[in-house]
Amino acid sequence: MLSETDRQALRDAGIDDPEALEVAAAQFVREHPLYPTPVMLEALTAPEEDYLREGGAVGIDHADPNSIARNITRVAGEYVAMVAAADRQSAAAERLGVSTSRIRQKIREGSLYAINGVGGRICPRWQFHDGNTLPGLEAVLAAISKDTHPVAVQRFFLTVSPDLESPTLGTTLSPRDWLVTGRSPVAVDTVVNGPVLGGGRNRFIGS
Repeated sequence: MLSETDRQALRDAGIDDPEALEVAAAQFVREHPLYPTPVMLEALTAPEEDYLREGGAVGIDHADPNSIARNITRVAGEYVAMVAAADRQSAAAERLGVSTSRIRQKIREGSLYAINGVGGRICPRWQFHDGNTLPGLEAVLAAISKDTHPVAVQRFFLTVSPDLESPTLGTTLSPRDWLVTGRSPVAVDTVVNGPVLGGGRNRFIGS
């Protein structure tokens, strides 16, 4: 049962309906039924190992079933939270001040990132800022493989990169913050082949 502290943490993340997490979790399990039985290291196939690594899992090469189970939960948890907080196409249209048909067009043309939700395609919130999409978003999305795991894409945009250093601010930035502050998406493109995305090698099992 969720504590009030947990509920507040979810509200702070834009998730007002904890039940939405359960729905997204069930969807995740249906789409990616990794383990019908308790996890055992010898049961991991090569694609399953790649799947866990792409989501940031560690310790895959070590005989620790509990560690692998925690990694699965961690990746699934991030995915579920992202889905639960994402905008439906109607909400994205309202946020950007356009029609839902324009949102569908932007998804098709690759200027807006979308993932599968319970009721259709939904748009993760990390790509929005100040009533618009991130400046240069389309150029960066074009450099990312369409098969890249949504968790890996989110982590890429939100993780501080040593290659994105701002002398003006005196610090390094995440790709999202780099674009928000008006810097060139070309620099972000060069980071796509870095450790978070691994050159587009992060894929869903079966993709």
